[in-house]
Amino acid sequence: MDQVFAAHHPREGVALAQQLAEGCERSREVAFGLAELITNGIEHGNLGLGFALKCQLLSAGRFESELARRLADRPDSRVLVTVTRLPDLVRFVVEDQGGGFDWRPWLRPDPARASAPNGRGIALARDTCFASLNYRAPGNVVEALAVRAA
Repeated sequence: MDQVFAAHHPREGVALAQQLAEGCERSREVAFGLAELITNGIEHGNLGLGFALKCQLLSAGRFESELARRLADRPDSRVLVTVTRLPDLVRFVVEDQGGGFDWRPWLRPDPARASAPNGRGIALARDTCFASLNYRAPGNVVEALAVRAA
């Protein structure tokens, strides 16, 4: 049976990720990965804060104020997380309300982004947090599988 959860603010996303990861092996890593995916959906998908703009805002110390402004402008925006508990796995489907993006360049670390203050979350989540991570076109839905705790 599927369960659906929603988050509007990144803080809600982090708390939700911690809660949902509790039934998984390596729950700390799964929580980190889920928090990254949910936060990305909120910031980039729902609020339209692209990589370059977020980098610029972080460097200028203006990211939090811009995030708050955009969240206030879109009070009904949500990232949905659908959770399906399978016999050995937990499936997390994270969906934002944005138009999607080309996720392929973000699946692996890029030396050109190594010194940027952002831009590594998807690769970290894919490589260290989940049994698998796959985006669905047009890029506003991502499915992550985690191993269930014994």
